[in-house]
Amino acid sequence: MVCVGCVTARPLPQPSDEPGFALGPAHAEPDLVMPTHLVTAGQTLYRIAKIYGLSVAELLAANELVPGQPLHVGQELSIPGATAPRPAEALNPPVPPSLASELSPEMAGPMPMSPPAPAPLAWPLRGVLYARFGMKGREPHDGIDLAAPVGTPVKTAAAGSVLFAGMQRGYGNLVIVEHPMGLVTVYAHNRDLRVKTGQRVREGQVIATVGESGRTSGPHLHFEVRQQGVPVDPMRLLGAPPAS
Repeated sequence: MVCVGCVTARPLPQPSDEPGFALGPAHAEPDLVMPTHLVTAGQTLYRIAKIYGLSVAELLAANELVPGQPLHVGQELSIPGATAPRPAEALNPPVPPSLASELSPEMAGPMPMSPPAPAPLAWPLRGVLYARFGMKGREPHDGIDLAAPVGTPVKTAAAGSVLFAGMQRGYGNLVIVEHPMGLVTVYAHNRDLRVKTGQRVREGQVIATVGESGRTSGPHLHFEVRQQGVPVDPMRLLGAPPAS
């Protein structure tokens, strides 16, 4: 999938009567990366490996972990060879008694968990994370990409006011929401928009649906977060992903 990246720390567009004003130069999205899993309370390497049909050794190698290294709530683990998580009922499979006695404590038993970090933002949808915030060579990628079926509802990450809702070159159907304390969220490549510029929105309100508008080769949501105009990694501000 190819999306649009943005120039780091460039200003966001303000509402305008002039069509076609741009957020910034268009860039290619990063190549597809491994799907990831966010660790929740009580999960162990063994349990997570079972979710995706992997061995503990494969999970350790993919994440450059060592046996006995503690997991933390909210920690991202790369999942080699997986395209999507298994159904929710498989998220916490029991450890068979015959295996529990053979596994080392870090594989079979609860691991020490650090307190979850503050999470002021909710996830805009449930999808497969396939592109992260950061750089791809010399090209910046100012958000994350979440693959989801066309028509999936896109929800606000927090309450705020719609700074812009409309078509934007490269980004397609775009919504930008302004929140308190200089926080702004960006939702791109939508099929259709459900809000208008200037409208007040609540957290979790449906503002658009997933589509393929703009420069993209597949349906997904490109989601950005800006703090005082500077792009920041959304994963640092998002809580646990939605369960359904």
